[in-house]
Amino acid sequence: MKRLAAVFLVLMATAAFAGSELGAGAKAPGFSLVNSVDGKKVTFKPGDGKTSVVIFTCNQCPYSKAFEQRIIDIGKAYGQKGVVFYAVNPNDDSRYAEETLSNMKARAKGRSYPFPYLKDGNSAVAGSYGARVTPHAYLVDGNGVIVYRGYVDDSAKPGEREHTGLTDALDSLLAKQAVKESETAAFGCTIKWKKGA
Repeated sequence: MKRLAAVFLVLMATAAFAGSELGAGAKAPGFSLVNSVDGKKVTFKPGDGKTSVVIFTCNQCPYSKAFEQRIIDIGKAYGQKGVVFYAVNPNDDSRYAEETLSNMKARAKGRSYPFPYLKDGNSAVAGSYGARVTPHAYLVDGNGVIVYRGYVDDSAKPGEREHTGLTDALDSLLAKQAVKESETAAFGCTIKWKKGA
């Protein structure tokens, strides 16, 4: 009984930190966050005419690590097509040292991230999107509207992938076609919310 009560409290705490998960058709929240690589602020202004991808990820999560190279490859390939990528780490670095700016910088430089790796220090941006896990992807059109939300692919194991959610959505949007599957269930590690967020 005590264990059930503890699980309930954890679930309630998670719900309190996270907002409602934004879906297709919602306006994407803008943000201005520090890039771990160079310490400069990077600002995302939805509706700036650019196709953008916001991916919530982190250093420590096994799922984020499993998808990391896939996300890098997508960032490189679609960055050449004018898509702007923002990798956002919302985890509480006061409780999880692996998520500090210095460790983020080391990871981004070591793996040659082709996009900024941003620190959501108070988890507020993740909360505004209603992100639940890492990795969690949002594709935003040039008008600032979310046209896809969910997983990168349907399996972290390359040999078991059947549906490439993010790239399918990107291909449709860039071809000026409707995104067929605009919402999928993101899976991964729960976000380690900043206390008091």
